[in-house]
Amino acid sequence: MYRDHTLIPSEAIRLLALGLLAEAPLQYADLAREVRHVTARLVGPSLDLIGAPLELLKVEGLVQTLEGQGTADNPQFKITDSGRQEIERLLGAGVRAASSDINKLILAIKLRFMHLLPRAAQALQADMLVEVAEKELTRLRDLLQSGSGAHSRLPAWLTLEIAQAEARLAWFRDLHDELQD
Repeated sequence: MYRDHTLIPSEAIRLLALGLLAEAPLQYADLAREVRHVTARLVGPSLDLIGAPLELLKVEGLVQTLEGQGTADNPQFKITDSGRQEIERLLGAGVRAASSDINKLILAIKLRFMHLLPRAAQALQADMLVEVAEKELTRLRDLLQSGSGAHSRLPAWLTLEIAQAEARLAWFRDLHDELQD
């Protein structure tokens, strides 16, 4: 993790793979294909993000092969209790503003598997997402109000970014309210 307790890219991939296996056992090839599918759509193709993290899951005892399932070169994996604990640790990590492709990937993965957490932990995650969105919106509004680049295209772009940030904040607040019921 980064110093601010947010996920590094390899941990995001680890969370994605473990989350998929928490839902159902998968053969290695199917797991790799699904991880590639999600990451390619959110950040573009990147072999650096996929290969090593998947191999480490077994070495670290987070997944295990199912006896008699799959072939030697394409075993079927299931998550272990240690893997479930790792999911909770990774889902509990902070989130940075979704300003980069990697941050968007991490946010998407966390939202995809948030249901694996107890409801109280989901509510804490929603609180954190609201806080991150509020801070992002404050920064954007401050920059727009500062008049920086007033004679350029910056104000128009900031207005667009603010509208998107407001929509994200509203969505996160709705999620927060839903989890408080």
